[in-house]
Amino acid sequence: MRVRICLVFLFFNLISVSGQEKLELFFDFNRDVINEKSNLDFNNWLVKSKDKEVLKIYGYCDSVDTNLYNKELSSRRANNVLSLIRFNNVQLSKDFEINGYGEDFEPSKVLSENRKVVIYYVEKLKSKDNETNGVNVLIVQKRQKDNPLISSLDTENSLKNEISKAKAGDLIRLENLNFHFNSEKITERSEPILLNLLGILKSNPKLNIEIHGHICCNNNPNDVKLSYRRSKFVFDYLIKNGIATARLGHRGFGSTRPIYALPEKNEEERLKNRRVEIKIMKK
Repeated sequence: MRVRICLVFLFFNLISVSGQEKLELFFDFNRDVINEKSNLDFNNWLVKSKDKEVLKIYGYCDSVDTNLYNKELSSRRANNVLSLIRFNNVQLSKDFEINGYGEDFEPSKVLSENRKVVIYYVEKLKSKDNETNGVNVLIVQKRQKDNPLISSLDTENSLKNEISKAKAGDLIRLENLNFHFNSEKITERSEPILLNLLGILKSNPKLNIEIHGHICCNNNPNDVKLSYRRSKFVFDYLIKNGIATARLGHRGFGSTRPIYALPEKNEEERLKNRRVEIKIMKK
């Protein structure tokens, strides 16, 4: 009996180890924000691996500068990635662990490969009361609230409620409308947000809006090009799908109207500052 218990314990440990996966995100020298390629990798990970649970986030650095400084930098990197994960509502394990190791690990000879954060995660598993040969079988099941159709409906209802309560002049943020790094192209995960806005405009023909683009991390008040292109992307999408030009306007404000003061302290503040809002012009 004791042998059997040990074997079952070993079996579940093997499942846990074999099911663990990782995502590596990289940083430019002395930066605590993921680089352009890793930003794309992160967005693809969000889309392709929707049912997951994050176990650990470990931050690392190259060997340039002091070990004390590198530990602090690697911790900032890890915490900024954690902010991204929380912002995108990815589940954390109840035993979640986060650490910044600086340069205290077995490094690669290529310095750039050491400037990273590693996310360890598993596809979420849910036990089911089935047994095979006396051993419980773990069955992968998608939670209903993670169903993209249900999530899209929740988002649409939330936006409808905000617009219904708003008056002319009010600003409403388009939650979770995210763009690829330094681009006006939205991420795949953001497409339902625009579809929801389009549906609301079509069902409310008297509703007129102005689209406002904002960016983060830029202290130059005259640099509004990217925010303008992002607001115009939303504007063009609505026009191409049948909304009259007379009902729409768009503007780019750069980083002149931040929610959090510049420079932002962490990735969560940067995410809040780079946003798209709609201003209710007429209802």
